[in-house]
Amino acid sequence: MASTPPPPSRSALSSKAHRYRMLSSLLSLLDRYLSWPLPPGPSVEIAIPSTVSKSPGLIQLYFFTAPSKPLCPRKQTSPCPPRPVLINFHGGGFSIGHARDDARWAGTVLKAYPEAVIVSVNYRLAPEQPFPVALEDGVDAILWLWQEAQKYNLDKARFVLSGSSAGGNLALAVPFRLHEELQKKRWASMRGEIALAGLVVFYPSTDWTRTRKERDATNPISAQKSMVSPSMYQLFDDSYLLPAGLPKRQGTGRTDMSHPYLSPGLAPASLLHANYPPAVAIYTCGWDQLLVEGNTFRERLGGFVEEGKMGRVGGFVVEDVAHGFDKKPSFWRGNQVRERMYGDAVNQLKAMWKMD
Repeated sequence: MASTPPPPSRSALSSKAHRYRMLSSLLSLLDRYLSWPLPPGPSVEIAIPSTVSKSPGLIQLYFFTAPSKPLCPRKQTSPCPPRPVLINFHGGGFSIGHARDDARWAGTVLKAYPEAVIVSVNYRLAPEQPFPVALEDGVDAILWLWQEAQKYNLDKARFVLSGSSAGGNLALAVPFRLHEELQKKRWASMRGEIALAGLVVFYPSTDWTRTRKERDATNPISAQKSMVSPSMYQLFDDSYLLPAGLPKRQGTGRTDMSHPYLSPGLAPASLLHANYPPAVAIYTCGWDQLLVEGNTFRERLGGFVEEGKMGRVGGFVVEDVAHGFDKKPSFWRGNQVRERMYGDAVNQLKAMWKMD
């Protein structure tokens, strides 16, 4: 019987991830600087210290604001109402990508709601920082923004999370880890103040109990149409899912891939009711290996609406597109399918933010 090959070393994974990061950066540059209409760049960058993770470091926050409404500390005499906030997590398999990659999504939101503040979180990447660092960096970003809300004139009642792919997984899982963190004594004064207004996610992973092959089997066309190679998927999984740091089943010590921090789509109903905001929107791609699990979770949440336990569930299947289709450079052609998806998501935000 052939022996199982040893897992790749962290240094080998890091070297491979670095090469993919360079390619990802090039594609992002082509989208942001050579594809029309050009999206905005961040107006402010702020580095905050990590406090939740056991791995110390800095987390970069990229703020996108309309030119006419820059981010600045609020003056005591300012008559401006507090501003709605969208906290975004980029995609890239937890191993590549950058907070600037979602500039086009941020620009679409700002065009509709120039008073909004979009904060894209440059969470730390695997394999250098495997699970649960990215998740905990997301919690840190939310807590810091809540603490600084008065200074920057942010509306604590209108914080929405968004994300695509791996970032969508984070947006769906962060509320659970946030709840755990708020049980600590140091956050006692903020517990009653903190509540999310909504979640907007694009083609998220929601069920890590399935292997990549099993995911492909749920939607066979995904293997033919995917823009992500099997070797890249393997890099993502090997980098992020370091066995030593993964959740364990109580009493057995075995890895629990169904844990809500990894597989939010499998979270118990009681946990979802206690930690999710009243409105969620999930968009999935017709040629994606994550199609079925994303649709299943959206349908499950929709059942809570029918039971009167959730206010609104939106989103839809974007047919005939592959995972990450909205991040491809479109150059002069534009991307009408992307604009339709983003346009619907902006309408979802309108309800979450209670905009007139």
